[in-house]
Amino acid sequence: MKGEYLEASIVKDTDKMNIICNGSWGENKRYFLILLLYIFFPSDAYCYNENIITISVGLTVQPYVIESNNSGFEIDIVKEALLLEGYKAQFIYQPLLRTKISFKRGDVDAVMTIKPEYPEVRDAFVSKEYITYHNFAITLRSQRFKIITISDLNDKKVQAFQQAKLALGNEFEFMAKSNLTYLEQANQQNQIIMLFLKRADALIIDKRIFRYHCNKLKQKQTNDKMFGNIMFNDPVVFHDLFESTSYHMAFKSEIVKDAFDRGLKKIRTSGRYERLIELYLVE
Repeated sequence: MKGEYLEASIVKDTDKMNIICNGSWGENKRYFLILLLYIFFPSDAYCYNENIITISVGLTVQPYVIESNNSGFEIDIVKEALLLEGYKAQFIYQPLLRTKISFKRGDVDAVMTIKPEYPEVRDAFVSKEYITYHNFAITLRSQRFKIITISDLNDKKVQAFQQAKLALGNEFEFMAKSNLTYLEQANQQNQIIMLFLKRADALIIDKRIFRYHCNKLKQKQTNDKMFGNIMFNDPVVFHDLFESTSYHMAFKSEIVKDAFDRGLKKIRTSGRYERLIELYLVE
């Protein structure tokens, strides 16, 4: 994991193409060139200075992480931030708890989606915040529910993600235990269907996850008659009842951690960060 990222020579044997990039090009030109190399010549882009970083990734929800094709905007953000500094990310998918154990044992170079207070990363080098999750209570506008506090959910048919009552604080846990219609389920598309069928009054879900799965359901609707009568375009209201939660990465190497922070700053400043997220949320 050593080497200078400001100087690289990439040779394509088929057409004898030589590309040399250095710091004098300026950040924008170098950024554009590296991304082109990554997209069109993935094997050659690292032939001179291949710095592979193994990263443990939790099996979290789409569209943050999509294991089937090694994508998702959380994956893409990490991948591009490291790429800009000359490192290639190699992702290892594991259950969320195991990711931290693998990192502590030294099986991987880095771990995603952590908080600095986690005991498994106490002696590691922790990055700046790179991703934020934000859960909302979501209702149909046509229902005209007045939901200002968590207690306003007490008499509502609420559906949430698995273990939400353990993740969203004491007040929410109390509501969940006392609300006889409260339900948690793993399939978040089913939750959304229940909302639009008015079989659930409120969903507890991350806003980006909701948008992503709504778009997927609309696509299914065009090809599957069973979705034909569901109005996925009905307006919804996002009730902001919960604090957002931001996460960091942890690295074994301080050099790589600093490189990641630099790359992250570049994609935030350029606007690339938000574009990577929106790619998964556009209809």
